[in-house]
Amino acid sequence: MRRILIGLILLSTSSGIGQNNSMENWTKNDKDQYSKLKKLANYIYKKEKSEISKDSLFENYIYFDNVLNDTVTKRREKRVAAFDTLFYYFRKTVDSIGVANMDAKPVRFYKNHKIYEPFDKEKSKHKTVGGEKMYAKDDNVFAYYRKEEPENPLGVLLFEPKSDKLGAWIMINQGGYKYFLTFSLL
Repeated sequence: MRRILIGLILLSTSSGIGQNNSMENWTKNDKDQYSKLKKLANYIYKKEKSEISKDSLFENYIYFDNVLNDTVTKRREKRVAAFDTLFYYFRKTVDSIGVANMDAKPVRFYKNHKIYEPFDKEKSKHKTVGGEKMYAKDDNVFAYYRKEEPENPLGVLLFEPKSDKLGAWIMINQGGYKYFLTFSLL
């Protein structure tokens, strides 16, 4: 009986440590962005479009500052309208997977997975006009997945580094080049 109790204590201690190690190699920035993502997912989960405040989204969760600060009113209004269409994709993903079943971690933990190809400088086949290799840095990028399949990420999310707000949730592949669809005005 004593051995069984000791075994159970050791087992529960080791499994508890394993759960806490899931963020072991995360930076403070990673943890802040992850926290923002979880809050956003909980805020929008199973809500109708009319129940979600754009002011709250832009103030707390989504990086939209460049658009909102645009001095050309028509361009700003057009991009705000486009946001609704594109944000539906993110909402639909969260609703279909479910907040309790969805998780994310920095994309750098997927260096041996196909999802990491756009971020791998060594594997990049594409060159820019200047002849340098084209690739994207993996900083501030998370891969999201179903909790039951963490080794099979479904997509990537880009965070704006200064605000830790979500900047893009759609990666486009055109002509072999992959890039994030963002609302930034460069």
